[in-house]
Amino acid sequence: MDIAEIFKYVAVVWREMCQRKFKVAFVVTIISFAIMFVGILRPPSYSSSITIFADNQNIIKPLLGAKAAVTELKQNRSNQVRDIIYSPRILSEVVDSVYGEGAFSTPLSKDIKMSQVRSNISVEGRSGNYIQVSYKDDSAERTFEILNKVVAVFIEDSADTKREESRSAFNFIDQQAASYKALLLKAEDKLKSFQSTNFDGTEAEVNNRIATLRSSIEELNIQIQESNTRTASLKKQLSRENKYASNDYESAVYNTQLRELKKQKAALQINYEDSYPAIVDINYQINDLEKVISEVGTKKSSQKAVNADFNPLYEELRSLSSAAQIEHRTLLNRLKAFNRLLDEAYERRKRIANNKAELSELTRDYSVFQTQYEEMLTKKEKARISMVLDIQGQGVNYKLQEAATYPNKPIGARFIHFFAAGPLVALLIVIAIFVAKILVDSKIRFSSQIKEIEGVTLLAGIPHSTSSAENRTRRVHNTFLLLYCIVCMFGYVAIALAYKYGASLENIIALGGF
Repeated sequence: MDIAEIFKYVAVVWREMCQRKFKVAFVVTIISFAIMFVGILRPPSYSSSITIFADNQNIIKPLLGAKAAVTELKQNRSNQVRDIIYSPRILSEVVDSVYGEGAFSTPLSKDIKMSQVRSNISVEGRSGNYIQVSYKDDSAERTFEILNKVVAVFIEDSADTKREESRSAFNFIDQQAASYKALLLKAEDKLKSFQSTNFDGTEAEVNNRIATLRSSIEELNIQIQESNTRTASLKKQLSRENKYASNDYESAVYNTQLRELKKQKAALQINYEDSYPAIVDINYQINDLEKVISEVGTKKSSQKAVNADFNPLYEELRSLSSAAQIEHRTLLNRLKAFNRLLDEAYERRKRIANNKAELSELTRDYSVFQTQYEEMLTKKEKARISMVLDIQGQGVNYKLQEAATYPNKPIGARFIHFFAAGPLVALLIVIAIFVAKILVDSKIRFSSQIKEIEGVTLLAGIPHSTSSAENRTRRVHNTFLLLYCIVCMFGYVAIALAYKYGASLENIIALGGF
């Protein structure tokens, strides 16, 4: 569509509007007043913001190293702050402080107000550790008050929460340390009691003892076999000798026996004490032989029934046989004693094995409890230092970087915008209606439309003309229209001024009705 065609439509729209000027004026008036009343009814919106700085004082951390845990900043600080501010705990305290605790008759009304406050709060993360908290409301004073209260409660709650978290962690670790200490003392008492009631020694000592006893038993078995052989041989020789003989060799035989007994005694004293049974028997035999030798030296032995003396060799063999039998019994007793000691060593090794398992369990429990207790003491000290740091303001502290400013002007579309846009928007709406009517209407308003009809030829175009009577009527109508517009304009401006300078809505409506 070219420019000429557009101007044709403009002329047609203007002619249509002029033909219905009073309707157009009435519609424009209605729409203008409606837009202005929307601006009156729409409450102003005031907004204010505070910038918070999340200060992380890490100067203490390099000094303490790993001895203390300083509260760190989370990755998404704005979400953390938003979650805390939006929590019912914070909003309930803010609403009670601003509106009063008894301002709400029911919990539902208080929840509705909390939801309204939550929807009007905005939390945005800025560069670095800066966070901006904004609030908007239809009252400048309430906006300023609620925003300051929200930020103050948040900062105080963050500090209290951080201190409470550190204190709770310290108390928990302290309880765990006390619990592990009790378990450690109990395990130590069990270990002491076990060690004080078990004297079986070590497994190596018992194994050495068992090896020694086995070696001794093997030696005794060999000695017993030798003793059996010697005893049998003496018995065999004794059975071949006569019991009686001449008295010529009596003294020599007794001396020979005495020397043999002394040699045996000297051999036994190398390994045994004088209280040993075999040595005691040999002493008795030596005493007897000495008495016999002394008697033979002073007088002759008494004669026997067949005028013959005892055979000295027979007496010597009998003595040797008796000594061999005594030694054999002694070896057998020693073997029994060694076997009993070996059995006791085996039982002792069994007890040591059982005690070793129990001792390992007690030692393992003691070591575990000791390690855990020492770790808990270290963690307790860290928790104590962390608690002191949080109490003294170390770690993450939210500080007021930029205070809130009192909102003197409302934000967004104000009443002046509605007042100025009312007539313009109304006129544009009316023009749009007439343009749509012309485009949709099937009437022929241009000569070019006739040319497009097939079978119809355009001969000439006659321009529109008006008579003098129509001109007079038009002037009268224009005069009334002008008066109507002046009256509506005065009413429009009067209502705007009344609202601007604080007139009530009822007075404004009455003023608009004239």
